[in-house]
Amino acid sequence: MSRGISDWQLEQFNRLWPDVCRRMPYFNRLQKQNDLPSAFSSWADFSKKTPFLERRNLHKDHSLLVSLGKKSEYWRTTGGSTEEPVQIPAWNSEKEHARRDSKEARAWFGVESCDRLFLIWGHSHLLGRGIQRYWNRSTRFLKDQWLGYRRYSAYDLSEEGLRKAAKSLLNFKPKYVLGYSVALDRFARINQDLSSKFHKLCLKVVIATAESFPRPESPQLIREVFGSPVAMEYGAVETGPMAHQDSTGIYRVFWKHFFLEAILSPEITGAYELLVTTLYPRYFPLVRYRIGDLILKGEGADYSLQAFKAVIGRCNDLVYLKNDKVIHSEAFAHALKDTPSLLGYQVSQCNGEIKLIYLAKEPMAETAVNEIRRRLTLIHTELGSISLERVEHLHQTLAGKTSRIYITQ
Repeated sequence: MSRGISDWQLEQFNRLWPDVCRRMPYFNRLQKQNDLPSAFSSWADFSKKTPFLERRNLHKDHSLLVSLGKKSEYWRTTGGSTEEPVQIPAWNSEKEHARRDSKEARAWFGVESCDRLFLIWGHSHLLGRGIQRYWNRSTRFLKDQWLGYRRYSAYDLSEEGLRKAAKSLLNFKPKYVLGYSVALDRFARINQDLSSKFHKLCLKVVIATAESFPRPESPQLIREVFGSPVAMEYGAVETGPMAHQDSTGIYRVFWKHFFLEAILSPEITGAYELLVTTLYPRYFPLVRYRIGDLILKGEGADYSLQAFKAVIGRCNDLVYLKNDKVIHSEAFAHALKDTPSLLGYQVSQCNGEIKLIYLAKEPMAETAVNEIRRRLTLIHTELGSISLERVEHLHQTLAGKTSRIYITQ
């Protein structure tokens, strides 16, 4: 990595760090407990002295995530790979950094701001109630008209639904496509017979995001069906986009906004764990945050990454309903994300019966259960009648991981 970039990143972090410690109780305490300096002499010094920020810290120290300065304007809510929901306060200005980074990456493929976009996506803000839901839907529709977007809900990944999505895409004639990785793979497999029609669209790029591909051959299949380049956007709810594949398949890091450390994984040979430190003003900055992802790093860059080879990730699972309906598991994350008492959850499916099991200090109030059922019903009527059960432990794999969907026969 360029020494100039690494030095610039350190200067940027040192400029933000004193203010972070002044206004954030969590980092103020961290600085005092670990005797951290007001400015670091090098990234090696930073890595040696600064402890990790764990997801469990965000749960345990939630009361300390309150800034003494400008108030938060919205919350980033994520379940993550362990399905332990976390809420991180944020400012609206943070969205602008994500927008700029995405725009830059899409420009690598010739995408312009005026180009039409077709999305295969989930939209939790449309699961509201009453006037607010109507307002959200109307506002989203008008914004999409103005931006040149058309959306298909990734909550429904049935064959029938994805055939309708293909028809809508062909009629819309977009210049590029964005969708959940698993949804794009399933869309391509179901609509392979329409590949010649997709090719005529001359799409600039198909962008996959939110999860890893379900199969090694997924990118090639999508490339062949759409007749266009395929690129992965890498990020998380806590961060927004942090890196993006270029035309060669290499992930290029948005280094102006993120300092990424790669630490050798003790579990997988040749893999590295990512630590994230944000370099722009945020309500709750991330400092050496263990995002939970592993990568193949490539050569060099001991303390900071500008590029890396691949993400070793886990794709989201699918839930199979009656009448051949298929639901993306992200639908459950969206239905549950505003339930503060929830400590963790899992969707259990056994012989077709679906059950939502969850961790909480005490059983959910009836009002919370009714709200979850209402949201699930909006996604699909069959989901509104599934049982909810509080448990002491969630199902884990042999590796000790907690999957979002647990399927048994």
